[in-house]
Amino acid sequence: MKKTVQVLLVFIAIILVSCQVQVQPEQPASRPSAPAPAADTSPIKIGVMYPLSGDAAAYGLPIQKATQIAVDEINAKRGIKGRQIQLIYEDSKCNPKDGNAAAQKLVNIDNVKVIIGGVCSGETLGAAPITEAGKVILISPSATSPDVTNAGDYVFRVAPSDAYAGVVASDYAFKDLKAKKAAVISESTDYAQGLRKVFKENFAKLGGTIVADEVYNPEDTDFRTQVTKVKAANPDVIYVLPQPPQKGILLVKQIKEAGIKTQLLTAEVLIGRNVVKENAVNFEGMIGIEQKFDDKAPKAAALLAKYKQATGEDAPFPGYMSGAYDVVYLLSDAIGKHGMDTEKIKSYLYAVKGYEGAVGKLTIDQNGDPIMDYSIKQAKGGELVTLR
Repeated sequence: MKKTVQVLLVFIAIILVSCQVQVQPEQPASRPSAPAPAADTSPIKIGVMYPLSGDAAAYGLPIQKATQIAVDEINAKRGIKGRQIQLIYEDSKCNPKDGNAAAQKLVNIDNVKVIIGGVCSGETLGAAPITEAGKVILISPSATSPDVTNAGDYVFRVAPSDAYAGVVASDYAFKDLKAKKAAVISESTDYAQGLRKVFKENFAKLGGTIVADEVYNPEDTDFRTQVTKVKAANPDVIYVLPQPPQKGILLVKQIKEAGIKTQLLTAEVLIGRNVVKENAVNFEGMIGIEQKFDDKAPKAAALLAKYKQATGEDAPFPGYMSGAYDVVYLLSDAIGKHGMDTEKIKSYLYAVKGYEGAVGKLTIDQNGDPIMDYSIKQAKGGELVTLR
């Protein structure tokens, strides 16, 4: 009996202990963590609108080459955060109509958020209403018309305005050349007319007189009527303003054929290095004004050397070409920091101060214009000599 009681007590104890054991709920099997999203390696598309055919291709193609050199350098170093830059080119042909059409295509079909261009002022101004409406960045390496200053909040350039170039030219004509009477022969394009307007206004303000003011159309090839009127006016200096260099070469030739020995003054188009070299006789003594540029500075020298290695020729418009090169690097940095947010890219560009580029030290003002100086050069023996 006693043994039976002991067995019963042991049995009860076992039951009590088992009741105190808490049954743990079954844990669900652990799920594998979701894979991290793959990094975006798609290309970054940037529009480019340059004159790639016609007379203005004389500077459009070299500027295109400088643009491509910069892109190739960046893409060789993993692009922008591992994404390659892809340029989409449109031929804007140096006029407002084709500039507008190029911008329409790039913005509405290619859906780009950034466009480099144009080279000419007319195509840039033609594109600006489209890019401005779409809040697309438009940045030119070489458009110089004063009208570009007010073309829009999303419009930038890295070449100085003719509002300053025309003043430099007229100051030099009146003060250094001692000219009291000036004649102007210009092409009816935004670029040439911007220079013409500023030159005339400032020359008159200084006390000079414009004795002849002749304008020709882009399709003209015979300038003898204009040249005859200028010769009869007997000016002290003739300010020659073509859009593409080919028309300027022909114009200067006809001036020389007319026996005019008056000092010729011009802008950057006619003092392209290859233009001066190939027209040494007719261009001898001609004076031109262009943005100040140091071709011996490290970044500029490297770019110009690469261009010569690729083409076998010296860079014809080194200042503009260096500007195009710098534009690519500025945009690359901006996109790397802000993606394709054009509001932030716009703010980035307005904040550019003292950027050390191939074009020199670059600062962009509140109008999207660069703050730059000018140099004055003269053609001698097929080369350019710096006067100041």
